[in-house]
Amino acid sequence: MTISASALRGFAVACALTAVVPARGNAQDFFKGKDISLYVGSGAGGAYDTYARLVARHYGRHIPGNPNVIVVDMPGASGRKMMAYLYNVAPRDGTTVGTALSTLTFDPLMGEDSQFDSTKLTWIGSANRETSTCIMWHASPIKSIDDVRSREATVGSSGPSSTDSIYPNVLNYLFGMKFKVISGYTSAPLMSMAIEHGELDGRCGLTMSSLHSVNRSWTDQHKVRIILQIGIDRDPTLRDVPFVLDLARTDEERQILTLWAAPNKMGRPFFAPPEVPPERAAALRRAFDAMEKDPAFLADAEKSGLGAEGITGEAVEALVKQVYAMPKSVIVKAAEAARGR
Repeated sequence: MTISASALRGFAVACALTAVVPARGNAQDFFKGKDISLYVGSGAGGAYDTYARLVARHYGRHIPGNPNVIVVDMPGASGRKMMAYLYNVAPRDGTTVGTALSTLTFDPLMGEDSQFDSTKLTWIGSANRETSTCIMWHASPIKSIDDVRSREATVGSSGPSSTDSIYPNVLNYLFGMKFKVISGYTSAPLMSMAIEHGELDGRCGLTMSSLHSVNRSWTDQHKVRIILQIGIDRDPTLRDVPFVLDLARTDEERQILTLWAAPNKMGRPFFAPPEVPPERAAALRRAFDAMEKDPAFLADAEKSGLGAEGITGEAVEALVKQVYAMPKSVIVKAAEAARGR
C-alpha cells in the first residue's frame, strides 16, 4: 500500500499534537488545587518582597490549573539561607519557586562557600531589567562620583552579597574611590531611615525600581542626587548621570564592570530548584511570560511604581552561562574587587 506525502505529513502532525497535549494536561492536572510557595530571600518591605507580592497576585491564573501563589519571606545571610533551602531541601516538583539577590547567582563563581549551583537552577524569568544607582542624600557633602575619589562616602548594605557592598567595593578596587560600606542593615526600610537621619551618606547599589517604589518621595521631593548609574546599558531616563562603563580605562576593567553589571540585566529573577519535570518547568516559564503581557499585571506594576520589562527564563539562563564562561583571570579579579581586596 502506498502512503501519500500529504498523509504522512498529517500523521506527523497528529503525532506531534498527541505528544504535546498530554504534557500540558499533566501540568494542568498536577497544579490544579495546589499551592505554589514563592520564597523571598530578604525581609518584608524591600523591593524583592514587593516584586514577589506583585507576581503572586497575577502569576497563578496563567499557570495551568490556576494554583494559588503564596509568598514566604525567608531572610538570612543576604539570601543564602533561602537559596540553600530551595536548592537542597525544597520539593523539585514545581510547587516551589524563589527570588533573591541576583548577585547570589555568581556566588559559586566567586569562590564563596555556596550550597547551590546556579547553572542547575530552573530559571523561570525576570520581572524586570534593572539599572542600579549610587545615590547621595541631599544634605551629604558628596555631590558627584568624582567627589568620592577625594573624600569618604559612607553607604549602607545588608551584607557582602548585596550590590550595596559589591558595587562600592568594585569602584574602590578599580578606581581608588573612598566608599566606606556599613553592613548589617536587615531591611531596606532600616537603611532608608539611616540615610534620612544622616547616619549614612547614601547607597551605592539601589535600583531604579526600588527608588521609584519604596523610596518614591525621595525623587519626588528631590531629597537625593544620583551620582552614578550601573548597568550593561544606559538608562534613557538618566541621560545626565555618569555611566559606569565609561569609567573603564582598559578592556579588563570593562569586563569586570560588565560581569558585575550582569545582575542588573537579570533584574529580579525567579527560579525553581533543579530537576523540575520538563513539562512543569515549561509551564512555569510560559505562564511567567504570559503574566508579563497581562494588562492587569502591567497596570498593577505601574500603580506600585515598579518596572515590568522583564526577560524570559531562557534569556536569564543564557546570561548566567555567558558570565560563567568569562576568562578565569577576569573572574579572579572580579572576585577580589567585590570583596574589597
